[in-house]
Amino acid sequence: MHPALADHINPGCVDLVDRLMNCHADNKWAKFFGKCNALSEALNKCLGAEFEVRRKKQLIEARARRARVEARWAEQREDDKQQERFERLQRERGAAGDV
Repeated sequence: MHPALADHINPGCVDLVDRLMNCHADNKWAKFFGKCNALSEALNKCLGAEFEVRRKKQLIEARARRARVEARWAEQREDDKQQERFERLQRERGAAGDV
């Protein structure tokens, strides 16, 4: 069984999808005995190849997003450190002025 097949999701496999659907339509009973198995296997390979292409693209995009988030976190940590230093200096100056 194949996942939902859409032309915009699997553009490279449209021909195989059409051929498999036609095979199933033309061979109502023979499809149960392996008449369309070769097309089905070819479609599985095509879908697998397209899945890998999408997976690699998504992995690259995810790593780029993660790098941006990590940079923001580092910037936020630095800002927090500067704020802590400022507050500590303010407290020290306030305590020194009280003496």
